[in-house]
Amino acid sequence: MDLNINSPSYYTQEYGVDDDIYWMCRQLADVMKRKKYSDIINIIGIVPIIAPSSVIEKGLCKEHKKCEPRYGFASVSLQIDYEEYVNSDISGKKKLIINNILKSVKAISKRGKIDYCLFENDVKKFCESVMI
Repeated sequence: MDLNINSPSYYTQEYGVDDDIYWMCRQLADVMKRKKYSDIINIIGIVPIIAPSSVIEKGLCKEHKKCEPRYGFASVSLQIDYEEYVNSDISGKKKLIINNILKSVKAISKRGKIDYCLFENDVKKFCESVMI
């Protein structure tokens, strides 16, 4: 499965790319590329939203969950608590991103007929292997 994890919306514009987060997401995507979790969804795009409530209240960063089985594609953007993320060390940030990835896939798992339990187990194994 192609798991495309993009840089967090809003946060990246304000603070730039966290190299440790970028490389963790790349490694996870590489591991997932060799796996199959669905017969109808081949690509999942995830864009975490890390923005202050004032930005979210203005409607500038909206959550969405889109699953297009006939095209083999899903796209998800879910929020991560901005204050918690900004005030976390890199380990905490990694955990928040991983939790967002898990929530994102779970959000489209029924419609995309994704074996979420297998996906979650593989993500947890990945986290153990890289000590997250």
